[in-house]
Amino acid sequence: MFVKPDIVLLHPPSVYDFRDTLTVPSPIADLIPSGPTFEMYPVGFSYLGDYLERNGFDVMVVNLAARMLESRRFDVPKFLSGLRPAAFGVSFHWLPHAHGAVEVARLCKRLHPDIPVVMGGYSATIFRDELMEFPEIDFVLGGDSTEEPLLMLMRSLTGKSGPPLDSIPNLTRRDPASGLPIDSRLTYVPCDLDHLGDNYVYMLRSALKYGDLRGLRAFRDWWSYPLTAVMTCRGCSRDCSFCGGSASSMDSRFSRTCVAYATPERIARDVETVSGFTGAPIFVVGDLRQKGDGHAAAVLERIGRRPPANHVVLELFEPAPRWFFELASRNLINWDIEISPESHDVAVRRGAGKYYSNEALEDSLGWALEAGCGKVDVFFMIGLPGQTPESVRDTVRYCAGLLERYGTRVNPLIGPLAPFLDPGCALYENAERLGYNLRFHTLADYRKALLEPHWRDMLSYETRWMSRQDIVDSTYESMLELTRAKLASGRISVRLARETEMFVRDSVHLLERLDGAMGRPDGPVRIGELETIRRDADSLHERSSVVKGELTWPVVGSRFRFLNIMRLIIGSYRGVRRVRRDLE
Repeated sequence: MFVKPDIVLLHPPSVYDFRDTLTVPSPIADLIPSGPTFEMYPVGFSYLGDYLERNGFDVMVVNLAARMLESRRFDVPKFLSGLRPAAFGVSFHWLPHAHGAVEVARLCKRLHPDIPVVMGGYSATIFRDELMEFPEIDFVLGGDSTEEPLLMLMRSLTGKSGPPLDSIPNLTRRDPASGLPIDSRLTYVPCDLDHLGDNYVYMLRSALKYGDLRGLRAFRDWWSYPLTAVMTCRGCSRDCSFCGGSASSMDSRFSRTCVAYATPERIARDVETVSGFTGAPIFVVGDLRQKGDGHAAAVLERIGRRPPANHVVLELFEPAPRWFFELASRNLINWDIEISPESHDVAVRRGAGKYYSNEALEDSLGWALEAGCGKVDVFFMIGLPGQTPESVRDTVRYCAGLLERYGTRVNPLIGPLAPFLDPGCALYENAERLGYNLRFHTLADYRKALLEPHWRDMLSYETRWMSRQDIVDSTYESMLELTRAKLASGRISVRLARETEMFVRDSVHLLERLDGAMGRPDGPVRIGELETIRRDADSLHERSSVVKGELTWPVVGSRFRFLNIMRLIIGSYRGVRRVRRDLE
């Protein structure tokens, strides 16, 4: 290591000891870049690292989950014991990290009893009082924007003219006398993103600075497929009923009453920066139109002044008008679209909080393709209000119709609402009225559920219309039927269809074997069967990437442009030194 970090930010796996745990592969992470260990760390890590470094602190980001996936020989305690920062930060952003986040915090404290452990993220905010019941966790920083509060905390912990702890916003800590949590109100909620710096260059600089090319990768295969996200906002103007990041949830749980939007200039600059170091796809997170058509047009026009060759993936929260796609075509060389209607059934879609017709969706798909869109991913979900197994079958039939009508550039995808229903979303907050039975309520509930070997038993809910087993069965049935429809349309190859079908059938068969073994009385026979199932599950995990092949976009040119990377790093070093001199 070339520089001793002041703080080490750690991203845990979903379950800390997943390498020795029996878990049959599941579809709960099929439609995101990371795998079932949820090894993709939140983009907030890179913003935190950049912000603290610009203000005088050295920050090291380590994706423990990715390192553990890479090799069973990677020794986490040995690695952490060699670090001596002023503080450890552990991400607990997504609820599936309920087990891993706490266990990594415990490990840090066992190895370094004198070093404070700070936890943050959406889920840490929601469960901050319960987290403080773990003596290994010293502080929780709440809210969706913790750059300034963490800087204040680091100054206090290191004696660099920091404020008293009781004046730091968004901070939960223990009362020294009673040991009870003292919860600071979430008052630091910026309504703009002007304080954020160049997080992408920070990550590249950090890799060189700490000699750790593996520890900071975004997900397991990032070095071979460096997909990068450009954030356009914090908060959301929409209120999807299943989403913990919806407008009502952000208000009630995170005190965010305004959406903080990045300026068109910033978004265009980020796209240009990313395209300077990689030819991989750039995913623009958040619908550009949610701030208004003028904002969306300004973003596309500014990107178009220096359009990247990369595939730029645009997210839509609702169908867009023809002009939007025509403008995208004029300003982008390669571009793609993602939209999530959730169901073909308009009534079910309304229950999910989305209010548009199939006609509007189909018009939008047609306009996008006419304008030259490379691929349109259309996402559907299982486990929604009013949705039955037959409704799911009808959704797959609708997907087949989309393929027949629009051809292979339309890519319908389907997956379960799993493993958890987000606390704070409308379906969680009004579960009984909306037809949901919630199985978990406390942090302990979620931690225990994550250790279940069958993903059915991880599900935190069932509905008035579908049991947990119904959701499982419908998921696998729809995956098989949609694979056949894609094969018939020419959307996928015979080989991919065969591999996908074999993987799904082997998964179902292994889950049936698991249920049989779990139903046996304790004893040598049961233990032997479970050990055999664990070995077969490990083998099946190695084949799980087959279902993610359709989520990718082409890399244009080089995966990495190393000369440009060195120029960016050198320039950013000079910028950081200049800012630090000004602070001094």
